[in-house]
Parts: sequence; C-alpha cells; structure tokens
Amino acid sequence: METLERPIGVSFFCILCYQEEDILFEVKQIFEKRFSKIMYESSPLSRFTLDDYEKEIAYPNNRSKVLSFKQRIHREEIVEKKKECLDVQNLLQKKDPSVLIVPGYVTAHNVVITKSKDDFHRIYLFQGVYAEAVYSFTQGKLNPHNTAPNFFKEKDVVYFFTTLRESYEFNKFKN
Repeated sequence: METLERPIGVSFFCILCYQEEDILFEVKQIFEKRFSKIMYESSPLSRFTLDDYEKEIAYPNNRSKVLSFKQRIHREEIVEKKKECLDVQNLLQKKDPSVLIVPGYVTAHNVVITKSKDDFHRIYLFQGVYAEAVYSFTQGKLNPHNTAPNFFKEKDVVYFFTTLRESYEFNKFKN
C-alpha cells in the first residue's frame, strides 16, 4: 500500500549578490533575526550572472556569497522564505541597487533555487514562486543541470555546494 510521507527538513541557503560591502553585514544581521544563525558562509564566489528578468530588477554586481542557515526548513516553506528575501532585497536596493537574494535548499539528491518568473525548466509552487533544480547528485558528485545559470557551473560554486551537501548528509538526522 502506498503512503504519503513528509520528507525530512532540508538545508536552507541564500545566494547574496551585491556591490557595497556594508550590505553583507546588514543582510547577515537581518537574516539571523528572521531565519536562524548562519552556519556556513562561502568565500567570495564567481560573479552571479543575472538572467533577463533579474536585469530588470537589479543592477549587475561584483560580489556573490552564499549564506547557509543552521535551522532546517521543510520544502514547502521555501515560498515564505522567498517572500521574506524579496522584502529584504527591496529594502536594501535603496542603498545598493545591485542587491539580489536568491533563496534555495539542499537535499540529498539536488540543490534547488527559487525564481519569480516561469521558464520551461521551472516548476510552479504557489504565490508566484517557482522552483528550479540547479544540481543533481549522481555518480557520487553534484552535477549542474544544463539549464542552470553559468554561476552554478563555476568550480568555486560547485565546491561550496558540494561541501554544503556533505554537511547536510552528515547532519540530516540531527536536530
């Protein structure tokens, strides 16, 4: 008999793109109050390339980092997290018009980011939020999808998300 089960919590992260260094510290303060303690912070990563829609809402930036949080979320919570990130993004774009915040999550099998525009490879969740798998874990490693933005194909980015997935796997049954 087939039954439905809610999967275990996933590792929540945000990609932060910005120009002004002060923005990073402000975002970290805001996110630790809203989400939870930051567990991992990437070193500066390759430049996040904006897609066509993102070019309409944010200026090009030179800095990108990923912030991963201690508290796990359930996958359906990503919609609320996206809305919260948009609130912060809109607030901070008054100081730095290049601010872009892309929330997502890591599971044992893939890495998923959220978007606010439809595309052939995205799945609609609800309330205007779409999910896009950018990596799959196959043959013992993270493999970027061919539809993933080029950012996710950069060695430093693949390395960070591989490390984040390993941490998730190691800690997935801990509270």
